[in-house]
Amino acid sequence: MISISLLGPTEVTVDGRRIPASALAGRQRQILQILALEAGSAVPKDRLADLLWDGEPPASYVGTLESYVCVLRRTLGLASGRTSLLATTAKGYVLDAHAVRVDVRDVRRLITPGPSASAGDIVAGTAAALRLVGGELLVEEPYAAWAVRAREDFSRSLVAACAHAAQLANAIGDFERAERFVRHAVAMDPLCEEGWQQLMRVMWLTGRRCEALRSYAEMRQALLDELGEEPGVASQELYLAILRDTPAASARRATDEVGELRTLMLLLRQVLDVLPGVGAPASDAALTTVAARVCAEAV
Repeated sequence: MISISLLGPTEVTVDGRRIPASALAGRQRQILQILALEAGSAVPKDRLADLLWDGEPPASYVGTLESYVCVLRRTLGLASGRTSLLATTAKGYVLDAHAVRVDVRDVRRLITPGPSASAGDIVAGTAAALRLVGGELLVEEPYAAWAVRAREDFSRSLVAACAHAAQLANAIGDFERAERFVRHAVAMDPLCEEGWQQLMRVMWLTGRRCEALRSYAEMRQALLDELGEEPGVASQELYLAILRDTPAASARRATDEVGELRTLMLLLRQVLDVLPGVGAPASDAALTTVAARVCAEAV
């Protein structure tokens, strides 16, 4: 049995024996990484060469590639040929998906529930998937085009799964997991509106109205900075619903209201900053004066 971890530094164990990182360097490690990402599917030699040499393989790449694979098999203690766990087939090289376990594939399986999965199943599966994410995918390959594409694809899938699982967790009252999911989602993708919406919702549902409003301000700033766009209609409507909600009386009421006031001032500053020819004043004391003038001029 071979276990391959691609999330964080690449680690490989064969029948419980850990392969030293120094023995899996350069092209050998890259070949193993590419085959592990597609375990169970053959990768043609010409495609593998294109990935390894960024579209410009040497004229003698076939012999060079076969040499790399030969050394890789020896490092892993594998046989050669069609019956190997790293087999040579008519279609290319393939890792046996039944005998090779890859953490990325495990994560994808956990965040891709079957049609009969319940909300609880999906929430539990996503939580289990996050426990397997020990670091960035293919961290040793920061610039290789194939690794960049793999990271982007994996990130999109995980962010979408976390946002969806958070929505379900909020619906069934599992607020702790919902918050964990959305914090992971917006950390990976600060422009994920659905993630921010669920973060606002879990804050609101757990009595943290001020934090929910602040989350909207953070989302709005991220969208303005990166895209020059305002949040979508759904986000704005959720913000207004939270804003109109009256917080329940509590010993912390005064503190909460001061926090909400600060959040509202931050939002007011953001609005004035993007209005043509206006801009927010440096002093908080002048914010309402400028806002009142803008409103009067608009009448």
